[in-house]
Amino acid sequence: MNHDTAISRPTGDSTQSTRSTLRRHFDVAVIGYGPVGATLAGLLGRAGLTVGVFDKAGAIYPQPRAVGFDHDAMRLFQRMGAAQALAPHIADFRDSCYYGADGQLIRKVARLPPPFPLHWAPNYTCDQPAVEAVLRATVDAMPAVEVHLDSCLTGLQDDGQGVRFAVREAPAQSTQHYSAAYLVGCDGASSTVRRSIRAELASMAYDEPWIVVDLHVDPAYLDQLPQTNVQYCEPQRPSTYIVCPGNHRRWEFMVLDGEPREGELSEQRLWALLQRWVDPAHARIWRAAAYRFHALVARQWDSGRVFLAGDSAHQTPPFLGQGMCQGLRDAGNLAWKLAMVVQGRADTRLLQTYTEERRPHVQATTLLAKEIGYLLSERDPLRARARDARLLEEGGGSARTLIRQEMIPGITHGLIAADAPLAGVTLPQPRVRNADGRNCLLDDLHEPVFQILASRRADIPGLRELAQAAGVALVVVCNGSGAAGDDPPESVSDLDGLLLPWFEAHGVQGVLARPDHYVYGGFTDLAGARSLLHMLENTRVRCTPALA
Repeated sequence: MNHDTAISRPTGDSTQSTRSTLRRHFDVAVIGYGPVGATLAGLLGRAGLTVGVFDKAGAIYPQPRAVGFDHDAMRLFQRMGAAQALAPHIADFRDSCYYGADGQLIRKVARLPPPFPLHWAPNYTCDQPAVEAVLRATVDAMPAVEVHLDSCLTGLQDDGQGVRFAVREAPAQSTQHYSAAYLVGCDGASSTVRRSIRAELASMAYDEPWIVVDLHVDPAYLDQLPQTNVQYCEPQRPSTYIVCPGNHRRWEFMVLDGEPREGELSEQRLWALLQRWVDPAHARIWRAAAYRFHALVARQWDSGRVFLAGDSAHQTPPFLGQGMCQGLRDAGNLAWKLAMVVQGRADTRLLQTYTEERRPHVQATTLLAKEIGYLLSERDPLRARARDARLLEEGGGSARTLIRQEMIPGITHGLIAADAPLAGVTLPQPRVRNADGRNCLLDDLHEPVFQILASRRADIPGLRELAQAAGVALVVVCNGSGAAGDDPPESVSDLDGLLLPWFEAHGVQGVLARPDHYVYGGFTDLAGARSLLHMLENTRVRCTPALA
């Protein structure tokens, strides 16, 4: 639970849909229109499903909460058609420096140099209200999606053939009834949908009080502040500093024993915390909130035709910057599976893999965030200095640099060929040029489909025959010098030089990739590719390529 104090009035987008409803039944109902609900609705709408979105609020919450997301999220925004419009509202996430008990640098967290593996920068900071406005504008332009704001879910019933649900709609506070083939609760930490299916949250034993303060800093003063993100691992008061877009800066402070934990966020108290860095003459407080940072994961993510996504299914401490990313991955994982099932291209058992894949992934990343939280929040001075010495020893006497995105695991369960090379990892996304001279990002070659990507060293005629029989797309990867006259028609030139070295580094000729761009499995020869397709066929997934 958090308590917000409106220190100053921010500007925020209050965009809401005015489209009058024409439908009482939808392929998918999405409850909640935050970033996760909007992304899920956009991906489903892009796939051609009818979607009803219902949110109890009448407008976008106008103050910052999440301040970052990663390249997995941008890949999803790319797919729903929102990535370019987000550019004014995001900035590259800067490297992070960890300073120890005596002020010495004990760790750095950085990013890989370009070309970036997914094209997009590995991490971004963002203006969340503006990002949500872009996502909503993208969704509102989709004719298959209807948005209902000021609409509070009051009940739902899954009858095995679909989900019937009731919504109390403003301004008349009248109750309206709808139905959907499937319903997804993206309605946050206090989820009505989660309560409706009686899904319990399991604690991962992290519960710490922190204060989060967002400031608008005078542009002329920005050079006086740290130019990187900083974790102050100081036992007297652990704290965090984050460089956000423009002149927005965030500080997070651990609440100490004996201090008020909730409610009292007077300006006097806040400026006392901030005085080390900035004073009221050079900044104004945008928002302040008292939080309890939790590590919670629902034991049950689905019940029949009802699913949970985002904060309704899990809550993580912020120290890995994965809070919003986790929910967006939920949306990306569930969207293509719902689309295939609703469109009759997959057995309903495919939907069982949603929880199988996402719950262990969320548990792993939440555990890592929790460990980072414990690392930086050590309050005992002797143990803090011992921690610093251990970290410096791990770096050979100096601060070790970790790569942020290498800390995020792949998929380890579910719809993957677990014993195949590269199973469950993310497919790189270079810029490519196809045989017709079209330049685009790899994901934009096709609508989301299963696809074989292979090097010229592979048996291309054999792969073509397999792909056609299985109904998957085939992409033959050539180097970036341009397609030669004898290249197969499925050839693309990898303009960033990412895929062929990646194949070679992992000893494969190619991979079978899923519609969400996770690798089902890699293969070293034609027999290996045939085996992967046979395994996939046994899951009763039918693969119908739809070329863009």
